[in-house]
Amino acid sequence: MHLSNARRWEKLCHQQANILQGLSQTFPERTQAHQELVNYWRGLAERVRRGESLKL
Repeated sequence: MHLSNARRWEKLCHQQANILQGLSQTFPERTQAHQELVNYWRGLAERVRRGESLKL
């Protein structure tokens, strides 16, 4: 699936992952939960980059 604004979506996914990583520094007790979300956002960015379906 081609997204006309795929590069923007990919960038937003990486930004979201970076924000969540930063939250782990402020809330270390939530590091595991943050890491799961970071992995999700990075995976989504990779799917967007490859043009895969974004069905959840």
